This record gives sequence, structure tokens and C-alpha cells, in this order.
Amino acid sequence: MDVKITLENTTGKPERGKIRLAVSPLQKGRGEKIKPQITEVAAGTGTRTFEIHFPMGTNPMYWDEFNPNLYRMNISFSGAGNLRDTRQITFGMREFKTSGTRFTLNGRPVFLRGTLECAIFPRTGYPPTDTSSWMHIFRIARAHGLNHMRFHSWCPPEAAFDAADRMGFYLHVECSSWANQGSSIGDGKPVDQYIYEESERIVNAYGTIPHSVCCSTAMNLPVPARKNGWVILYGSGKAGTPAGYIPAVPDGPSFPKPISTALPSRVSSTGEKD
Repeated sequence: MDVKITLENTTGKPERGKIRLAVSPLQKGRGEKIKPQITEVAAGTGTRTFEIHFPMGTNPMYWDEFNPNLYRMNISFSGAGNLRDTRQITFGMREFKTSGTRFTLNGRPVFLRGTLECAIFPRTGYPPTDTSSWMHIFRIARAHGLNHMRFHSWCPPEAAFDAADRMGFYLHVECSSWANQGSSIGDGKPVDQYIYEESERIVNAYGTIPHSVCCSTAMNLPVPARKNGWVILYGSGKAGTPAGYIPAVPDGPSFPKPISTALPSRVSSTGEKD
């Protein structure tokens, strides 16, 4: 596993120090013990980013809907004098890919059985911001045989991501734009830059979260945006999507063409045709 760490040196003079990485399973009593790692770095002045390879042992625990295995990483920096800083993050290990026309998770086919979440919370006027409320929502969806939720033209608060991580529930998040209703994407308007920047913020904030398997610009991209390659640019990583994080899938029409215009005869409750 490769870990990217950004250090900001505000002392005004070059500094050296040590970065310590320690990882342990979030579920106590599971998985092998992982040896901490210490790396000496030259922080220099200003901001610098370091990439450190961290071995996850011989048999890392992978995350999926049946086994939502999570890890906790403690990151600490120690320099001269009183220079100290720490950070703690939770993450999961998983490989989400495409294989022909199928999605695979950790090498096994996965079928996303989902529903739509359109930010409809009439009692409060805003989505819940606590983990327990989102776990309640996902439990209801799972009770109906679902394992996936699409957030229609919006990105939920951090509590939703935390709940999905714990439960093994897949999420599809989107930037806040309804591109075929009074707006357009891919023709150089200011909304294009907003979508790029917003997608970068989403990935930077939630990039270590294993359940987030889909990320979209918005709802139903219009034909011009598909034709000029904007979707391809987004899927290839220009919008901040790390390679291997979310696979790019070729775009298709928003609505399928009807197979037939012939309507069948209506059958009444008695079984007789009208």
C-alpha cells in the first residue's frame, strides 16, 4: 500500500524529522499484527508531499458487503524540539474493477442492487449528520435486499460514508449539478470548472473510503457533453479520480429506446380481457 502524506512547515526554516505509520484492524481480535514503519524525511520549507510504501502483511483483510473489514492508521511526525503532529484515518482494502460488462470486487462479480436518495428529509429540511441515522437508513434498504444507494446530484455528509463503511453498503455519489435542466456541461461554461474542483474535493475528503464504488459528475449528462469527450476526461482521472480507485465506464444514453409501441390488452382482476 502506498501512503501519500503532505507536511506543511510553518517554521520558516528547513526541518528534518521522522514519520511513523502504525496500522491495526478496527475490529479487535481479527487479522495479523502489522509492524509499524518509521521513515526519516527532510521537510524543507513550505509544503511537501511524501509517498511511503507500507506493507500490509502477508494476508490483508479485504472489505466487501459481507465482510466490511476496516483498518485504522495512526500517522505521527516528530521533528526537532517540540515539532509534533498526529493524524488518524480509517480505511479499507478493496479492488473494484470492470471485467467485460460486469463489475468485480476483490476478484469476484458483484451486482449493485440499489435505490435512489434524492435528499428528501421533510422533517428537518436537511440530511442527518450523525452515523446512527444513516445506519438506520441503510438497514432499511438492506432489509429490502439492497446493497447500494445512489445519491442523486449530491454528495452526502461524512456520517453517511462512515455508516456505509461499517455496514458494507456501496455508495454512488455525485457532484451537485443537474446538467440537463437549465445548464450544460462540457462546453466551457464556469460549471465545468466547478465540477472538476468539486469532484477533487470529494475524492480528497473520502478517497480512503472502501464503500464508494461510483462517482459521477451529475445526473444524465446531455448529448453534447458525451460527444465532446468530457465524460472520458472525467473518467480518466482529470477530475481527481486516482487510478484504480473508481473504474471508468463508457457513457451511454440516459433513456433506453422503447422496444415496441404496441400496448398489450389490459387484463381485469377477474382474468378477462377488456
